[in-house]
Amino acid sequence: MKSPETHSPKRLKRQAGKSMRVRKMNKEDLTKELLEELYNKKGFSLDRIVKEVGCERTIVYNRLKQFEIKMRPPYRKDLKIEKEVLEKLYWKQGFSFEETGKKLGCCGANVSYWMKKHGIETRPIGYNEIVIPKETLQELYWDKKLTAQQIGEKFGTNHRRILKKMKKAGIASRTLSEAGTKKFKAPFTGGLDEKAFLLGLRTGDFYAKQQHISVRMQTTSTHPAQVELLRKSLEKYGETKTYYNTNKAREDEWFIYADLDKSFEFLLKKPNEIPQWILENKNCFYSFLCAYSDCEGSFSIIKSYENSTRFIFRITAGDKKVLEQIKSTLESYGYNPRLYFKSKKGLQGTFGTFNLDMYNFIMYKKEETLSLIKNLFPHSKHKEKIDKMKYIQENKDKNWAEIIGGWNKIREGIKAGLLKNNLQE
Repeated sequence: MKSPETHSPKRLKRQAGKSMRVRKMNKEDLTKELLEELYNKKGFSLDRIVKEVGCERTIVYNRLKQFEIKMRPPYRKDLKIEKEVLEKLYWKQGFSFEETGKKLGCCGANVSYWMKKHGIETRPIGYNEIVIPKETLQELYWDKKLTAQQIGEKFGTNHRRILKKMKKAGIASRTLSEAGTKKFKAPFTGGLDEKAFLLGLRTGDFYAKQQHISVRMQTTSTHPAQVELLRKSLEKYGETKTYYNTNKAREDEWFIYADLDKSFEFLLKKPNEIPQWILENKNCFYSFLCAYSDCEGSFSIIKSYENSTRFIFRITAGDKKVLEQIKSTLESYGYNPRLYFKSKKGLQGTFGTFNLDMYNFIMYKKEETLSLIKNLFPHSKHKEKIDKMKYIQENKDKNWAEIIGGWNKIREGIKAGLLKNNLQE
């Protein structure tokens, strides 16, 4: 990483003040890594964190509890600390006020009060001073990305002393956004077929946005298979997070996201049509279509006539241009899909109001659906779709009476896995 410029302490303070004045954060922005950096490693109080990130105090407090970040002991007015105990911890064992407080179950202010009450002198400046060359601090903090806490542990001291040494040496601290980028992130190294798959997800119901210096890919769902779809698609590039999300307008759902390297910026803009390079490459096209149908598509079995069956592939979406491109490309491969208007925008659906005109893309010929499954199956990462495609392939020659029982079991299993059916009363 490029070495930061050296600044005077006053200028550093002004810059630190500016860098910490960030825009108001959402609840999801308060990651465990960021809160640990601010609360544990930088020693910010709860009120200081609230001021810096622009969230309500209850949100910050609840996130600390959710991530099981241990809260610092409060000031205790009822506590009396004996002089001998303080002398032993502070002078003989060399603990700081905060460290002494932790040992005694109180805060540093309690220790300071009783130190003065008992007439115990504080250690002079330079007492037990640890010498760390500026070059070493620079390398550990900026090049190796260690926190002040980790550097302190290396030299047998606390993070505050390290921060003071850095300030004295003119070493700038990382900004809030840089502090929030410690999660594993790998640059995109996949081929065109993998890029086409990710663009298929983005064209579907996955959303991407700039998150500080990262790219966040996210979606919401009541299906565990959708959670796994995001995880399997991005696990080699970044850590995925899942949270329970309450929603007044519709069913409660999971919120799933992964913060990715900046090389994923190609996902920031939702495609309103399929790129030409995908349409011209059959493998890339099927990869794109698989991801898009993992989000928007479905497979079904219907009784045709007497005791025979028909396998149906359907996509219901508002992306008219994309559906037209899928239809024309599949037609060039010898398929005979249909595309027709379903409903006008503004109609109330199961998951809210449609903000686009909706269209149905459908393939209803048994042999064509089987052929399409053969091309989509190798690309799919959606367990529900995989189970259905596999069942159709394995039972393609059976009649309605033989096939419907197993199909209903798959549907019941999907229903049982829904979030609403797994909430504890």
